[in-house]
Amino acid sequence: MGDGNIISGIHKGFKDLLALGWIPNMPRIIGVQAEGSAAIANAFNANTETITPVSATTLADSISVDLPRDGVRAVRAAKETGGTYITVTDDEIIKSIAELGKMGVFPEPAGATAYAGLVKATSLGVVGSDDPILVMNTGSGLKDVKAAMQAVNPAPIIEPTLEAVKKLL
Repeated sequence: MGDGNIISGIHKGFKDLLALGWIPNMPRIIGVQAEGSAAIANAFNANTETITPVSATTLADSISVDLPRDGVRAVRAAKETGGTYITVTDDEIIKSIAELGKMGVFPEPAGATAYAGLVKATSLGVVGSDDPILVMNTGSGLKDVKAAMQAVNPAPIIEPTLEAVKKLL
């Protein structure tokens, strides 16, 4: 996440659903930010609602934010639900693009960040294999094909003949 708008909106939606009695309990919300753009995660981990600007640097440009516009509510979303924040590296984001591709999902780096956070949260014991989990991919890989190309081997260029295809296979 970048500005915190989506996570704070999800939190509000869950509060409304809980108030209506449509869900039995409040889900735990876990936010994921790129290490190079982690103003909200930094505030959460410092146990403050003061969002200190960062000089954002991450290949996930859709979530590259120096000063999040909805940072305070994003901090509260995790805090009020017993959740947390996870940060991931650009390398972890690139690896997640490739992993998700094997599952038929083509995310932009910002979307792959959420999955990278799940992988890290699992390895840290923040979530378990029996936990119900939803990972939101908020953007298509078509938004940033250049980043996706970093996650895979380059496609071979061959002559336009059946013999060339057979040779490659």
